[in-house]
Amino acid sequence: MKPLWKVRSGNFAGWRSNDLLYDAGGNNVGYFKGDVAYSTKGYYMGEIYRDDCIGIQTSVSHSLGSPHAAHAGIAQAAYAGRAGLAIAGWEDPEF
Repeated sequence: MKPLWKVRSGNFAGWRSNDLLYDAGGNNVGYFKGDVAYSTKGYYMGEIYRDDCIGIQTSVSHSLGSPHAAHAGIAQAAYAGRAGLAIAGWEDPEF
């Protein structure tokens, strides 16, 4: 289980567990195909930046993924936020 932070704001985003993406509340909100995250409905959600951040690279377009059934949530305590990164061309994901 790897904690993830939002790239620009530094807010805690959730966790990556193998190829599943969980939000800060422990809900399964998506899955990973490589380092690109898609919602359970198959929509692009963001991608991994520097191994522990997730964000939307605004200059890149991504195709749709395929829908996946949501998995059970997880019981984990959220982490505190940290300093965000001022990186041109990146935005926080919307989950």
